[in-house]
Amino acid sequence: MTRLGKKEKFAVPRVEDWKKVAKKIAAQLEPGSILGVAGPLGAGKTTFIQALAQALGVTRRPQSPTFALLRSYALKRELRGIKRLVHVDAYRIESPHELLALDLDEELSDGRSILVIEWPEKIESWLKKKSEVGYITIK
Repeated sequence: MTRLGKKEKFAVPRVEDWKKVAKKIAAQLEPGSILGVAGPLGAGKTTFIQALAQALGVTRRPQSPTFALLRSYALKRELRGIKRLVHVDAYRIESPHELLALDLDEELSDGRSILVIEWPEKIESWLKKKSEVGYITIK
């Protein structure tokens, strides 16, 4: 999975600095990686994920999946076995039943995807079942 430390915290004063952080984290991801991105409303979680997607070579600029809950993005070309970034926004998840509908295990089953989750604390019960989950907190 991921070689990220279990929990890392970042306070990034300028949006353009997210690119540096994203490159560092992108270099540590491999197929099947799960990355939880925590922080308060407006902290820059989606902005970070957009920078991460760019560092990975995603073909489209990720948009917040708050209402769709999940969006999938193809990489321009495979990177260390990664072909797809799956972006989840769990902010509106209120019950385990809602999480089942997303079928996150299926999203990772191709062995070539990574999962990046905003508001990971909302799906802690699912994440606890996973062996390797990296977390970053944005302040």
